[in-house]
Amino acid sequence: MPAASPNRLKKLVPSLGVADLRRSIAFYRDFFGFTLVDAYEDEAGAPVWCWLRSGLAELMLQQLSTDQQIALEPALGQSWVLYLRPANLEETHGALRAADVEVTDIAETSYGARECFATDPDGYELWLSEPESGSGPDDEDDDEEDDEDDEDDDIADPASGPLH
Repeated sequence: MPAASPNRLKKLVPSLGVADLRRSIAFYRDFFGFTLVDAYEDEAGAPVWCWLRSGLAELMLQQLSTDQQIALEPALGQSWVLYLRPANLEETHGALRAADVEVTDIAETSYGARECFATDPDGYELWLSEPESGSGPDDEDDDEEDDEDDEDDDIADPASGPLH
């Protein structure tokens, strides 16, 4: 095994370009419990970038300009798959279905996990999975960190103005 590099990463946070930042923030907040860590707004007060967190999971979203969206069409959302492990797969699946989000039925895989696939508002594929109990380090219940020092995390309702 190679020696550990002094340049090894401490974290990798995906950053997704989206067509409507407020809509995407609401989606990840409402269905996966993400809260706002940081955000940037343009001179007019419109959100252009944000950093979200839910437990140990982190995600950045950035508003794409109309020209950027056209340049990426139809590839926007089609070159990424996000693997998500919700605290309760059944509950999350039901909430997505109730909101008319495109989501497959939950199925058991050959490797013992229970999984389904959903599509976020920008077309990014979300792979929701519940690993087989006892299948390894991803099965730990202690992977939630306490967010008590994140008092400013709440994301505003997208229809109610500024993000913070």
